[in-house]
Amino acid sequence: MSQWLEVTLPVTPESVDDVCARLVAEGFESFQIEDISVILYLPTGDTENLGRLRRLCPPLTVRERREEEWSDAWKQYYKPTPIGERLLIQPVWQPLESPGNRMVYLNDPGMAFGTGLHASTRLCLELLETLDLAVKRVLDVGCGSGILGLCALLLGAGGAVGVDIDPHAARIAEKNARLNGVEARFTTFAGDFISDDSLRESAGGFDIVFSNIIADIIIMLAPVIAPSMTDGALWVASGIIEGRLDDVLSAANAAGLTTQCVRVEDGWAAVQFACKEP
Repeated sequence: MSQWLEVTLPVTPESVDDVCARLVAEGFESFQIEDISVILYLPTGDTENLGRLRRLCPPLTVRERREEEWSDAWKQYYKPTPIGERLLIQPVWQPLESPGNRMVYLNDPGMAFGTGLHASTRLCLELLETLDLAVKRVLDVGCGSGILGLCALLLGAGGAVGVDIDPHAARIAEKNARLNGVEARFTTFAGDFISDDSLRESAGGFDIVFSNIIADIIIMLAPVIAPSMTDGALWVASGIIEGRLDDVLSAANAAGLTTQCVRVEDGWAAVQFACKEP
């Protein structure tokens, strides 16, 4: 039975991006943003990183959680969720009601980010379903539970690659690929897409890229994403606090990408960029 330390950092809408940036700068790149908290998990006994977090982001709260206990505590609140016009995010433990004409994505996110409930993920999925995905090759950087790449496959993409710095998230994404019967078209890599040249070379070139992370990582991704995109490819970037939108637009434009559209919901923004005009 897995044991974890659940570390909760209280934030405000104004401070969340700064807190996330400080975490990333210190190497903590796997975390969740929930309402007015940033939550991350450490293995029980990881006193070194817990001490670093106490110095970096006081005040914080810590409690021990069994992975099974954590899952049971939040599953009761996670219900089937329609997204846009074409998708239904279906928790695998909930009974399936009639989906109508919606494509059903079975999700078991475990402790990885990607339930479809957060505004940043919804914005990505809403943009995703408007795209021509037929036979396209998709990349999801910071894939979490795999929800974006896997939904792209269900809606017609030819293949998808998920990359996450957290090996645990990569394993969860693989499990969700099997749940949805698309494992033959889905590949995962655990590593840092920004700094690992060999990882980027292994992943290859893509027609559509998704990055639902935070503004500072998106800014760092911009110059390395562009070479991974085919001519006319699209990059959907989300997880951007509205106040950092201009910074993200400037970084992407400086990398040679053009802004096609911007969507905002609940203080979060998602942007669709194009690599070159087709």
